[in-house]
Amino acid sequence: MLKKTHSNPKETILHLIFVLPLLFFVVNSLKIQEDERSILLKLKKEFGNPSALESWNSDKSHHCNWKGIECDNHDSVSKILLSHMDIKEQVPNFICDLKNLTAIDLSVNIIHWEFPVSILNCSKFQYLDLSYNHFAGRIPKDIYRLSNLQKLNLGSNRLSGDIPSSIGNLPFLQSLDLSFNSFNGSFPQEIGNLSSLEVLDMSINDFLSSKIPTEYHRLIKLKTLSMSEMILYGEIPDWIGDFSNLEFLHLQSNNLSGKIPDNLFLLKNLRFLILDYNKLSGEIPKEIKCMEMEEIDISYNMLTGSIPEGVGKLKKLTLLDISGNRLTGEIPASIGLLPLLTEIYFLENNLSSELPQELGLHSKFKYLYVGNNNLSGNLPDNLCFGSELQDIFASSNNLMGSLPKTLANCSSLSDIVLDNNMLSGEIPFGNYPSLSIVSLGNNMLSGEIPANFWSSTNLSVVYISDNLLSGQLPEKLSANLLILDLANNNFGGSIPESLGSLHDLKILSLRSNKFSGLIPKEIYHLQELQILDLSRNNLSGNIPKTIGNLTGLKRNSHGLDKYYGYGFQMVVKGVMVRIPNDIPANIGDLSTLESLDLSSNELSGSIPQSLATINTLAVLNISYNNLSGRIPRGNQFDTLSVDGLAFIGNDLLCGTPTKKVCKGDRNTSNHVGDPAKEVDVVDPEGAEEKLIVYAIAAFGFIVGFWGLFCVLLIQKEKWWFPYWRFIDFIAVKVANFIQNKQLC
Repeated sequence: MLKKTHSNPKETILHLIFVLPLLFFVVNSLKIQEDERSILLKLKKEFGNPSALESWNSDKSHHCNWKGIECDNHDSVSKILLSHMDIKEQVPNFICDLKNLTAIDLSVNIIHWEFPVSILNCSKFQYLDLSYNHFAGRIPKDIYRLSNLQKLNLGSNRLSGDIPSSIGNLPFLQSLDLSFNSFNGSFPQEIGNLSSLEVLDMSINDFLSSKIPTEYHRLIKLKTLSMSEMILYGEIPDWIGDFSNLEFLHLQSNNLSGKIPDNLFLLKNLRFLILDYNKLSGEIPKEIKCMEMEEIDISYNMLTGSIPEGVGKLKKLTLLDISGNRLTGEIPASIGLLPLLTEIYFLENNLSSELPQELGLHSKFKYLYVGNNNLSGNLPDNLCFGSELQDIFASSNNLMGSLPKTLANCSSLSDIVLDNNMLSGEIPFGNYPSLSIVSLGNNMLSGEIPANFWSSTNLSVVYISDNLLSGQLPEKLSANLLILDLANNNFGGSIPESLGSLHDLKILSLRSNKFSGLIPKEIYHLQELQILDLSRNNLSGNIPKTIGNLTGLKRNSHGLDKYYGYGFQMVVKGVMVRIPNDIPANIGDLSTLESLDLSSNELSGSIPQSLATINTLAVLNISYNNLSGRIPRGNQFDTLSVDGLAFIGNDLLCGTPTKKVCKGDRNTSNHVGDPAKEVDVVDPEGAEEKLIVYAIAAFGFIVGFWGLFCVLLIQKEKWWFPYWRFIDFIAVKVANFIQNKQLC
């Protein structure tokens, strides 16, 4: 028989006390999750249902598994990470209804609105990233309401005005990025109150010009300090050298002056020191203990002295840029021993001696930029030892000897710029699939250029003028050529027709070579051509009228400035051609022509009147040809050669500034028509009229002299009056004839 049991009321109450809260928590949690799910679906709709959020739907999948959503241990939404989602709409006001939200990342979207003030209601926020959008307006003054914020990134937007001083009331803030905006007011000294700050980036804004606030010396935990392009002035404070945790110091493109603090090079954790484009002076600190240093850029300042030997001890250094200073002395040989060094930029200094000969032997060297110095000796043989060398830029030095033969095997080579040196010997050609720029002008290089060189796919600039090079231009040329300058060499053969297919060619200079034959008519299809120089060759034929089709010659030389660094010293917008025959009538179409030199050729025919319509023409020389007819007139054209030297050696030219009179100048009252179409030759009838005048004068002299002689001889009074009457008649006729010719 079963025994009936009775529950203890006390135990029941205890169970209920334990179960009811748990049940309440579960029910509440489920409700929160359902509410959050609804909020997220509503958020998706407000954001315009972007395709990247397709996983956000009302099916049975848990919202914590949706893309860009992270939840805490209680399955409540804690983070919304929607970077790169093509979101365009503003942040809705209800977003802080997600009560446990601690982070929002909406970076790299297309949001065109003001700062979302509703976010300030998210009291648990620790992380806010709105960078790389189009947010505009000001940062709200009550930004301090996000009191738990640890990271604030508003970089790369369109925010403006002042940075509010209340931003200094975020006690837990560790990272503050306000870079790449349009702030045009001041930045507050209260930022110095952020004692937990490790990253401060305010670069590239239009702040009012200011010094680095002294209050920032309290930011002793900083690892990154970036204040580039902020119109800063004054000296770099010494107390920055007390930031023992500092790894990145970026102060470039300001107006900072004075010396580089010595203690910057004593910071043992410093990895990147970027101080370029300021007005810093003095010497580079000699004592160097920053052994973690990876990049030093102190270029384009006013630094003097020499490169410290201690630089050669920085075993982790990958980049060293000291360009654009006033440094002198030798380059320490120890720099060539650095195992990770890949980039050297020593441009525009007064450095002397040789380059370190072991450069490239101990590291995978990529970029050597040492142009515009006083360097001598040979190029190091092992620059491409690591098979990664891309650029050599060593123009305008005193380098001599031959180019390293090892370059023939350097397939990674892209740009080689060695113009204006004293290099000699042959060029070590090889297989260069990436070769783009070859600038070797003004050296003493010799030998033939092989045909396969010209067909390199990426070849865009070839500047090898003023050498002793020879060979012929093949039919197959790189389709990407922009500049081809072979002037003052020994190239020969004919000009290939394939030049006409180089649709991007801007400069073509074959001056002073041995090219022969006709100019291929295909050249005049080059619509982008801005400089054409074929002078001093053995070319024959005529100048086709289609030269007017070269529309690039009509424009300013846009886009050529960037190539001047490769040694180009040519007449911009100039046309210099040496070919027998006439000047085309439509040369006036070259409306921006500044210089025209056609001297010492065999040109014939007239000077086109259209030439006088080019108001930009500043230099003209067409002397010593076979030109004939009237010299054109024009306000600008008349000033080009007042002394007539531009036209000498053309005996059949007439008009100002020569002393020869043209037919049209004798009877301008009866002249009707276009002077450009008039046949301008020296008037043969004028010469005959002069001859008649001279004959009449001679006849008058004979009659007067011998008539008087006869009168005196005969001495008969009855002849006197008829004689003087006849003399008077002749004198009147001569005077009337001369007066009539002057009126004509």
